[in-house]
Parts: sequence; C-alpha cells; structure tokens
Amino acid sequence: MQRINVIIVICVLSFTFLNVSPADIKADVPLNIVVIIDTSDRLSKKTHPDQREKDIYILNEIVDQFYQLVQPYVERGGEIPSYRLTFAVPKQYRVPDPPNEIMDKLTIKAPKDRNGNPAFQKRKEELIAHISKLYDHVEQHSQTGSDIWYWFKSQAENYFSKKHQNLIICLSDGYLNFDNDIEEIRPKRTYMRVGALRNDPEVISNIEEGNEGLLPVGNFSDYNLKFLMLEIRLREKNGVPHFQDSEIIQVYWKTWLNGMGIEDTKFSEQLGLGGLKNEVERFIQSK
Repeated sequence: MQRINVIIVICVLSFTFLNVSPADIKADVPLNIVVIIDTSDRLSKKTHPDQREKDIYILNEIVDQFYQLVQPYVERGGEIPSYRLTFAVPKQYRVPDPPNEIMDKLTIKAPKDRNGNPAFQKRKEELIAHISKLYDHVEQHSQTGSDIWYWFKSQAENYFSKKHQNLIICLSDGYLNFDNDIEEIRPKRTYMRVGALRNDPEVISNIEEGNEGLLPVGNFSDYNLKFLMLEIRLREKNGVPHFQDSEIIQVYWKTWLNGMGIEDTKFSEQLGLGGLKNEVERFIQSK
C-alpha cells in the first residue's frame, strides 16, 4: 500500500512540473524597463505636430503597465520584486540638457513591501507630471539630433542590471542623424546614412556584412535584454514616404544591436493609439 502511495505522489509531482509554463517560471523575475526617448526633430511642432501627444500617451501607458506589474504584489503583501522603470534622454549637441529637477523624477522603483505603497503612489504621480515638463523643455529649444549611439557607448551599462530581465523601449523615428555640420566632424559609422544609401542595391548586404552601418560600442550579452522601437516615421518627398527606408532602418538597428549582444529586437512604424497600447502591453507582459 505504501508503495502505491509513493507512486501516486511521484506521478502528481511529475504532472505538476510538466505543466509549469515558461511564463510561470519567469513570473518572479524582476523587470528593469529602460525607455530611451529620441528628442530630435521628430518632435518638431511644425513638421510632426501630433508626435508630442503620441509620445506622452505611450509613456503614460508604460507607467500604467509598470503599475499593473507591481500592484498585485502590494495587494498580496510580503516582499515585492525589485521592479524598476527609468526614462533616458540621450544628449543633443548645442542643446541644454533637461534640468536635474525633471530628470530626477523620471525613474521609479517598486516598494519593498506594502508599507511603501503611499510613497510609491506619490512617485508615480510625480513621474507622470514630469513627462510633460520634459517635453515642455524640449519644445523650448531647437533639435540637433539625439545621440543614441553615444548613449549606448557611455551610459547604457549604468541603466542595465544583470539581476533583472531588461526591457528597452526606444521612441524614435528610426533615423540616427544630426545637423549637417555635426555629422561633418563626427567619426564615420556613428550616425546613419539612410538617404545616401537609399538607392544602393547592395545597401542591405553591406550593412549586414559590416562594410556599412553603425559601430558596436559594447557587449551587453550578459544583461538578458529585449529591445522594442516604436514610432518609426519614414521621411517623405513631396508627401510620399521613402518606403525603402523601412528595411534600411531596421537592418541598421538590428545589425548594430546584434553586434552588441542584443538579439531580441522588434521594430514598429507609426501606429494608432490602440495599436500602441497593445504593443506596449505585449512587450512588457511577455517578460
């Protein structure tokens, strides 16, 4: 009889383990969400008057998704995983950096337990308020180009954590460019040449084979990284988009990111608000 009971227990345990999904296994892995905001001329009120509001909608949605990750732990009680969310704003040359009183508010961490929830709620409201203040600052100055290349070179490692699942959400039109006089003095392969390569039949293979493209600036393969770019906006001529730019932009970014050990990448062009909400939710909830 005892032998039969032992067999039953083993079978039950085997069935239990076999039916644990990957999502269940990773459920308590803390997330570190890093949002890179491209504050270049994509935010020009003259050429893209809708982009500010779309960006703010996306950023608020990211904050809301972060809140939804944390809140069940607050309600349940006990220790809360060390979820965290940070907004990064790469440098623009000849443009004043956002003031510290704005940047210091653009990060939030989950409370250690439910006793920290009031402070967490206050921090969440401050973050949302300072998103608009950030865009107010950007609109008060000309845009010369957001240096995402240099951000990865000099700052990215400070934002990532080997103890977390790191998610990067980049809001960008996809073109890593600067004013002409800045590009003239920058090293080659620290900015994109999409326009110059647009009609080159070998452009894709040249980027993939390393004859063209951005220079990798680190190895982040130990950081468990996933990357999502939202709001790619193709440049136009006489109101007609350069559709060939889409593939060039994506191979530029994908080859560069892969070369730095970031292999899980996804790129999305302009979407409606409902599509953006779904894209953000899927990315964050997928872990």
